[in-house]
Amino acid sequence: MPSISALSEAHLPTMEETMHRDPFEIIDSPWGHIECWRASTLATGTMGALTQVYEMVRNDAAELQEKTVAFDAKKASVLRTVNELLNFMSRVDALTARVEALEAKRKADEEQQREFEEEPLTLPPDIHEYQTRTPPAEIGDETHQPGGELHAVAPKSELPEPPLETEGG
Repeated sequence: MPSISALSEAHLPTMEETMHRDPFEIIDSPWGHIECWRASTLATGTMGALTQVYEMVRNDAAELQEKTVAFDAKKASVLRTVNELLNFMSRVDALTARVEALEAKRKADEEQQREFEEEPLTLPPDIHEYQTRTPPAEIGDETHQPGGELHAVAPKSELPEPPLETEGG
């Protein structure tokens, strides 16, 4: 079979030239030097094969397009899921940090309380002596409760007058 460069340099007959020739004439074709009728038959068969190849390529391209659309949809779904997962994880991280901070504060407060409870209380000596001399009594209500006794009320003339307010001041 001749090379493609040799085919492009050789003069190939057009369809009209092939139709008006003697069918047994030897011509130069892509399949070599053969009779005109064979070249025509091979070209027709080749065109049928090219049609089949074209159909296969077209079907493959349509199938590839469908797969690409499905892949893009899956990719978008996965990206959406990953973004939701990342948002969830950032909220979990923030919540974990808050819980850890509260736990650290609770431990510090417990340590401070334990240190406070371990520290001995020393009362001043005078209070200690006073408590030993006089035991503590129960604390009662110390608000004044009226008993119903009469008491003296100052006359009205002796009560001071409240200052009068002026409109300007």
